[in-house]
Amino acid sequence: MTEDLTFYTFKKNCIPLKSPSIDEASYILLGIPFDGTQTGHTGARYGPTSIRNATFELELFDIETAVDLSTITVYDIGDVDCVPGSPSKTFERIASTASHIPHGPIWIGLGGEHSITFPLVKELQPDFVISFDAHPDLRNDYMGLSLSHSCVMRRIHEKGIDCAVIGVRESSKNEYEYANKHKIQLVHPSELSSFSPPKNKKLYITIDLDVLEGYINVGNPVPGGISFNDMTILLKKIIDSNTVVGFDIVELCSRSPDASALAAAKLLYKLIAYTSKSNKISNGK
Repeated sequence: MTEDLTFYTFKKNCIPLKSPSIDEASYILLGIPFDGTQTGHTGARYGPTSIRNATFELELFDIETAVDLSTITVYDIGDVDCVPGSPSKTFERIASTASHIPHGPIWIGLGGEHSITFPLVKELQPDFVISFDAHPDLRNDYMGLSLSHSCVMRRIHEKGIDCAVIGVRESSKNEYEYANKHKIQLVHPSELSSFSPPKNKKLYITIDLDVLEGYINVGNPVPGGISFNDMTILLKKIIDSNTVVGFDIVELCSRSPDASALAAAKLLYKLIAYTSKSNKISNGK
C-alpha cells in the first residue's frame, strides 16, 4: 500500500484503465471509503475497492457506443484516508485532496456513503447536480448531524446550485415540502419519460445505487426502483445535453466483486463511455 500525503490518499488496488500522469488524464478517479454517518446497512467504506475489483470482470469495449475503453486515460489517485467517526475531519481531507486535483478532466468519485458528494461538488461548482436516488437527501439534519448522507442534496442546494433527484420513492414530509418550496424536481420511477433534463449546463451526476430496482447491496434499499437499462438510457440523454464535470457512484456495501459491485462497475464504464462519446470533455482529451 502506498500513500500520497499531497492528496491525503493511499492506493490498494486500481482499475484496468490507466494514465501515466495526472496531467495527461481525461478522467481523474478518487475513492472515498467513508461510511461514518451511514444508517441501515453499513459497509459503504468497502465500495471503492469492490468497484475497482469488479471492473476486471468486464470487457473494455462498450458495444452500445463502440467506445474502446482501453484507449481512455484515467488517473486513479487512490482512496482518501478517512478519519473514523469524524465526518467533519474526513470532509476536510476530501476538500484538501480535491483542491489539488486539476479542473478540466472529468472527476470520478467512488464511495463511500452519499455525503461524500458534497465536498466534491463544492470544489467543482457545477451549474446543476442531478442525483439518482431512492431518497431526496434533503433533510436539514439527521439525528443532529448536518453532514449526514441524508442531508447531502440540502447542503448542495444551499450553495446555490440547482438540482433534481431522479428515482425518488421514499421521503420525509419535510423533505417533500422543502423540494416543493424550492422547486426541486423529485422524479418518481413512473415519471421518467416525462423528465426533461437541463441543457447546456456544467453538470455533476451523483448515483446512489439504491435508485436501482432489486435488492442491490446498499445502505438503504427501497422496493420499486429504476431498471439498469432505463437508467442508462436517461443518463445518455442527460450527458448528451450537457457538459459533465464530474460524477460519482455511492452507497455500495459489497466487500467483494459480487453482482451489486458488478452493476456499479458497469455503470462506471457506461458513464465513461457516454461522456467520452459526447466529446464534451472540457480539456479536449
